[in-house]
Amino acid sequence: MQDTNGTGAVIFFDVDGTLIWHDPSSNAAQNVAHARPSAATADAFARLRERGHQAFICTGRPLCLVQQALLDLEPAGLVLSAGACLYMDGKIVEEHVIDDALLEETVRRFTDLGIEVVFEGTDTFAAFLPNGGDYTDIPGTVVTHSLDELRSKTNMRFSKFSFTNEMLPKLDQIGDFLAKHYGRYDLGLGTGECTLLGVDKGAGVRAALAYLGHGIENTFAFGDSENDLPMLRAVETPVAMGNALDSVKAEAVYVTDRAEHEGVSTGLAHFGLI
Repeated sequence: MQDTNGTGAVIFFDVDGTLIWHDPSSNAAQNVAHARPSAATADAFARLRERGHQAFICTGRPLCLVQQALLDLEPAGLVLSAGACLYMDGKIVEEHVIDDALLEETVRRFTDLGIEVVFEGTDTFAAFLPNGGDYTDIPGTVVTHSLDELRSKTNMRFSKFSFTNEMLPKLDQIGDFLAKHYGRYDLGLGTGECTLLGVDKGAGVRAALAYLGHGIENTFAFGDSENDLPMLRAVETPVAMGNALDSVKAEAVYVTDRAEHEGVSTGLAHFGLI
């Protein structure tokens, strides 16, 4: 570890809806699979490095869904799976997964109610479809229809699960169970996710800063959806995108332009970081 206090800012960026703009008329999963950061965003990351700042990607995506186009931004590190995994210096420094007993109980409850979700882990992305059918939105997704299939086709190491808003009425039927074990977040564009209680982007930010030996001073975060709120609360200067949910804008000290209008670059310039 190195002490970076006083040598530059540390900035954390959400991906979907922040570094990458999602066409609201397109399927959300297709956006995740195919959308890319703009040339202006890539230039902003290069200018941050030139000025001695450290830019982190802080995303709900697991490592297996971080495309090369994001890695080409050359971030200082990755906070993944909504804070469950910290990836630094080419290795996983910290990782939290749903324990086997809780995961199996969760799957049983989903099976009973026909709740369809996507389980996400560092190296595995698995659709759980107890009602049958296929999942083709994101290439490489493992498709399962039962707990036995989930066991046989994956390593059962998942940090979170995501869902479409169509599942909300069924999820509400087991709301007490979910609230006991998970935090639930609205991601916008008709999707949501659940993460382990106490494991969120804020915890990931704190882990990254501890690894760097950096305090909260001179830290920034850019985000747009509910799972970004813990991240925004963990830094000195929280910034909301122009396309952010109202609850996110309410937590920010500055609201920049929308993602499709290069809000990342605008916000960094506003604070004199580039």
